[in-house]
Amino acid sequence: MKKINLLLAIMLITTSTLVALNPEKEYKVLPDEFGLAYEKLTIPTKDNMQLAAWLYKCPTESKKLIILSGNGEGNMSKLIEMASQFLTLGYNVITYDYRGFGESSEFKINKNFYIYAQFEKDLNAVIDYSRKYYSKFRQLDLYGQGLGAGLSIGVGCNRTEINKIIADSPYNTLESIQKKFKESKNQEVMIPLAFDKYMLEPEYAVAERGKNISGILFIYGETEEVYSQKDIRILRKVAKCPTEEYRAMAATADNTFSSNKSKYLEALKNFTK
Repeated sequence: MKKINLLLAIMLITTSTLVALNPEKEYKVLPDEFGLAYEKLTIPTKDNMQLAAWLYKCPTESKKLIILSGNGEGNMSKLIEMASQFLTLGYNVITYDYRGFGESSEFKINKNFYIYAQFEKDLNAVIDYSRKYYSKFRQLDLYGQGLGAGLSIGVGCNRTEINKIIADSPYNTLESIQKKFKESKNQEVMIPLAFDKYMLEPEYAVAERGKNISGILFIYGETEEVYSQKDIRILRKVAKCPTEEYRAMAATADNTFSSNKSKYLEALKNFTK
């Protein structure tokens, strides 16, 4: 296990990258190259897409399952190290690729978009699949980065099966994230025009839904401009469920995890225990 952790520690995998969508079809690395056992899954969506997913089973007996959602950069191979962290915390783990990413169904991606409304269908499909085929994992939690953090909050607050949510660098609303990219990064990003705001926008989801959620952990980088402490505090203020926050010192959204992995893992451990 020490050898695996050492290999994972040297992987150049970031947690959240401030760009619009940037899908990759090829997996540059696979979990078994790091000694991690996994199963390949194919998950259908309600609109007839097929999502590629990986299931990592906890090496010890566990009734907990967590679904990891990426930030729209690369594909789910970016989440291998994070999956290993949740394995050490006693979780079974599912990672998946949004449509148009990795080996999931083809879907035309305009890289100027921040997010597609259809990604909500993808996460809901993974939750449905998990409840149907892995009901023995009685506790179901969500973790996401960037746009995946926002999705986890929005979708999670609308699903009674979800227990806890961990949101690393979430956005508040699509209009606000579009404005922030323009002001902070001088980058124009596009957003959907038709969507369910309670599913896709965390600020509305936590204010109106999610009373069943037992807790949300918000993570943000101390020096981050786009996914800022101010935005996290807005979400915490309106949330209908208990919330906590972890501030990654001297970090941006790019390196909330890698800036201090032990502190990050400690925050996850304290929240999920």
